Amino acid sequence: MMVIGLLVVSGIPTTIGVCEALSAQKKANAAAKEKAKFHLTVTICLDENGPVECPCILKDGKMWIDHPAFPMPGHKFQGWYFMYPSEAQHLGLVSTVSDDPPALGWIFVDKDSHMVRHGSRAETLGGHTIGPWYWSNDEQWLTLEGDDGNFVAVEQENEKWAIAWDGDGKIRSSGEPDETEESEEDDEETGEGGERPKRLQWLPVKLRRRMQLGMESRYVKGQNG
Repeated sequence: MMVIGLLVVSGIPTTIGVCEALSAQKKANAAAKEKAKFHLTVTICLDENGPVECPCILKDGKMWIDHPAFPMPGHKFQGWYFMYPSEAQHLGLVSTVSDDPPALGWIFVDKDSHMVRHGSRAETLGGHTIGPWYWSNDEQWLTLEGDDGNFVAVEQENEKWAIAWDGDGKIRSSGEPDETEESEEDDEETGEGGERPKRLQWLPVKLRRRMQLGMESRYVKGQNG
């Protein structure tokens, strides 16, 4: 019994060492996954051809949908997670925004327009939403503040579609998309019916993470996590 007891006691440091090594490896794997580069796509129906999976691109400070019926050439999103330098220590999101010259930009949500934008760190200041960004439990979708269901596609003046984040529900509470209607009241000066402004055209979307190497990150973990 004495020998067995000594063997058990002598094995404790080894067990602790193995556990610490496994914990360190898990942290290293998680850090590597956060830095893995990925593209973003949106599956959306904008014409009679039905839903299409479209790449998200960056141009003129916004994130756009490059749809076949509403093409928007620009720099294809290629991003990864990166700690945003602030007291909150949020996990931020960065992407390449140009190949020539090579340039990076922070991805954030404009506090006034709700549009998903890209820019320098100076442009993220002033109360804009800079994170935390992450992935959904199944690791397929991009999340902001822990939610993957608050993104919407919004039609812009150029008849292209851009990505917005409707965290407070203001865009979706504007009602269903509507066409321009004639006013019931005639214009006093011209005697002709005026036009009401078009209601905001929007559609709910989810931003899918397409890993750059072509492998979904959830498969890297294995079936048992």
